This record gives sequence, C-alpha cells and structure tokens, in this order.
Amino acid sequence: MAIGFLSTAMGRITVCGVLVLLAPASLHGDEPSPVRTESTKLRALLTEATRQSPTISALVDRIRASNVIAHIECQHFQSFILKGRTFFLSAKATVRYVRVQIDCMQSRQELVEIIGHELQHVSEIAAAADVVDRRSFAHLLNAIGRPNGGAENEGYETEAALLAEEQVGREVTGRGGSSTQLVRLTGLTDTPSH
Repeated sequence: MAIGFLSTAMGRITVCGVLVLLAPASLHGDEPSPVRTESTKLRALLTEATRQSPTISALVDRIRASNVIAHIECQHFQSFILKGRTFFLSAKATVRYVRVQIDCMQSRQELVEIIGHELQHVSEIAAAADVVDRRSFAHLLNAIGRPNGGAENEGYETEAALLAEEQVGREVTGRGGSSTQLVRLTGLTDTPSH
C-alpha cells in the first residue's frame, strides 16, 4: 500500500504497487535525470518545460540533489477532475521512488502546469529525508499540507504546489496558471488502478 498527493476535487483512487524502472531521461547533458518518463512525448514535454520554466528547472535540480527518483507516466483517470497525482512508492538503502501520474489528454499548457505542480510535491518528498514508508509520508503530509475536504485522510494540498503551478503558468505563457486542480491523498484500496 502507498499513499500520495492527488490532483482532483473528489473521489477515491486505487493504485497497483508495481514499480516499473524506466530508462533515465537526460535533462541536463549526459547526466541521467532523477525525473524519468515513460514516453517520448512526455520526455520531450519535460525537456521543453525545463528549458522554458526556471521553476521546473529548479525543482528538477532540487530532486537531483536528493536520493529521490520520480517516474512520470500518463494515466487515464475515471474522474474528469483528476489531472495528476504523486505517490511515494518505496525506499531502499540509497534511493526513494516516487510515481507521478498525469492525464496526458490536457492541453500542452495544462500539462506543463500539472508537471510543475506535481514536481513540487516530489520536491517536498525529496526535502524530507525521513520519508521512507507510508507512515512517514503520511506524517509529512500532515505537517506540510492541509486536508482538502471529503473523507478524512483522503486529500492534502500544499500552498507550495499551488504557487509552483501558477508560477510555471506565468513563466511559460506570461499569464497565471490554472490553479484549478486540488491535491488529494488516498490510501490504496484492494482494487488496481484503471
């Protein structure tokens, strides 16, 4: 079981606890990136967003300075409101794994903003070296986040992620970000994700 930040306004989600190691993408020269993608589309978008947005570039650098590896993948969500989510997956002696899922059917602008929002959450995990399991991750969320209505322990949001999303929107387009996504935290149920 794992828990994570979810960008949605309502509903529970489920996730399989399977970790697929993906080939590292390089965002800064030949150095493997700590932020890895599953597709060439996402890799190209992340590379472009890193060049265009100082905020995204700084977030990737913060993650690189930690022992966190984040895997970004496209995910089809049943909820029309859910745009992205971040989960703490596991920790080993020298590395912690995080999964970011985003709805890739959004416009390019929305995708870049969602990536900024979710990378802020990854950065929050990276900054907390004591997050090594579900319990310590829940403790972090209680310390830095605020509940997002709904059932208890269902969702958390951080001001930093909302601000990162808005800042990325300004950097890429010259105007504010959408900031319409809410971040949720859900414990896993017994059924796999769709």
